Amino acid sequence: MIWILIALIASLVVIALALPALRRTRHETASGMGAFAGQLEELRRDAELGLVEPAEAQAAERDIRRRAAAAGHCRAEPDTESPRFRLGLIVASVLTAMTAVLIYMAIGSPHLAGARPAPSAPAMPDDVQAVMAEIDALAADLMANPENPRGWAVLGQAYLTLGRYDEAAIAFENAIDRVPDSAYLFSSLGQAYLFGENGSMTPRAREAFSRALDLEPGDVRARFFLAEADYQDGNEEAALAEWQALLEDAPEDAGYRSMIEARLAAAVEEGGD
Repeated sequence: MIWILIALIASLVVIALALPALRRTRHETASGMGAFAGQLEELRRDAELGLVEPAEAQAAERDIRRRAAAAGHCRAEPDTESPRFRLGLIVASVLTAMTAVLIYMAIGSPHLAGARPAPSAPAMPDDVQAVMAEIDALAADLMANPENPRGWAVLGQAYLTLGRYDEAAIAFENAIDRVPDSAYLFSSLGQAYLFGENGSMTPRAREAFSRALDLEPGDVRARFFLAEADYQDGNEEAALAEWQALLEDAPEDAGYRSMIEARLAAAVEEGGD
């Protein structure tokens, strides 16, 4: 069960973060002003997926448009976008790719199921080591300056992608202490609790997802994982109905549609229906 959930969330994170970042890079190469267009596209996708609160998205859009207008008068002005926000994109994209590769190496082929990894592994690439160093630096900075909910959220997502679920939960709890009305943070906390228990829905994970749904009834992750809770409780029909409802509510171009479709297919196969 845990492998299915991890693979699905990895797909969601890659779609939400990696592709917009790559598109922005290509735009920046073609034109300095393309960076701002890429940021707006990225912000729109994050808002659609519930990764950014609506008020924050509006404020960020205004800031991006203001900087784009200023850049039109001074094209040589250095990039001023938030380093921690950019770090979050880099961390989530690079580490998610690493995690996906490791999962495939472990269970990607039927004949390798249950196999242990080789006793010796190649050294971590320099760019990954640099990202790990940035994560450690961010953690140290937050310990010294804890009143930074966005920083805690970025750190929590990085730990979640690394599989350091207990640390991820602590980071998200710290963020929630400072922003107690964020559905995104509660869904992330529930995800850390869920993965920390190898995919078993515990009371505290269910409570976090329920809190997210109270704050934002349309929160996709909360609806998805509460349906998973129903499925684990033996309420297969309710779970399948909710996943199907999620598909019906999702836009045709929503990146998370494939995640829901894959879970539905796995549930049907498990049930033999």
